[in-house]
Amino acid sequence: MIIHGKVYDVTAFLDEHPGGYDIVVAASGKDGTEDFEEIGHSTTAKEMLADYYIGEYEGGDAHPVTAVKVAKGEKKGGGVVKALLLPLLVALIAYLVFMMKR
Repeated sequence: MIIHGKVYDVTAFLDEHPGGYDIVVAASGKDGTEDFEEIGHSTTAKEMLADYYIGEYEGGDAHPVTAVKVAKGEKKGGGVVKALLLPLLVALIAYLVFMMKR
């Protein structure tokens, strides 16, 4: 998770998060600065971030584009399946039509 341009691995904290792990997971893989600040975390919560700090995000406070896209539900991959699905369906239909005409 990125907060104010710093990267945090909060995996170990998921089960302890007072708001539930799902909130943290929803904000992971993207810039969670706005989410973190909107909640109004306590001073203690802000100090706890130091325990999970792993580095700086090269983009500073900017949102990592690919992570945001994935977090919003855009799926990656599947290109081979999609590329083969239509030709396979067409071949199947052609085969069935051929068999019915026999």
